[in-house]
Amino acid sequence: MTVAGPCFPAGVLQNVKTIQVDPTVVEQPDKIRDTVAPELVRYDLRAALRDALLQEGASSIHAHFVLNEFSRLGASKRIADFGTGRNNRTVEGKLVFQDASGRELAVVRIHMRGSVAFDPGQESTTQGRRPASDLEKCLLDEIEKLK
Repeated sequence: MTVAGPCFPAGVLQNVKTIQVDPTVVEQPDKIRDTVAPELVRYDLRAALRDALLQEGASSIHAHFVLNEFSRLGASKRIADFGTGRNNRTVEGKLVFQDASGRELAVVRIHMRGSVAFDPGQESTTQGRRPASDLEKCLLDEIEKLK
């Protein structure tokens, strides 16, 4: 799902309990046609942090996503998905963690195809809630690597 792993060593979030989630950054708005895309990505980031047992709130550690691409898959890919509409997005960008001064602590390049919104068909496990989208799962996996 990801093209590259963290640009910084694992453990950068080891002692972190709370993270402030900043708005999604869109550097090239002409490449993001869906106006709700930045909020969907931010929603999935917030959910992934909760899944990683991190709290969201005022903190010296900030997280945000830089969104470079958010697009629907072509018609042939949607047909292969049997028309469900759940797995029809391509998301490309990077997950960024910074300290209070803006210094980057970790940068993870993300490129994934799949769902980015809540899937009501998802169920909980005995250990807790499952990620509600492919993007949330992808972000959770990368956050866990940084802990």
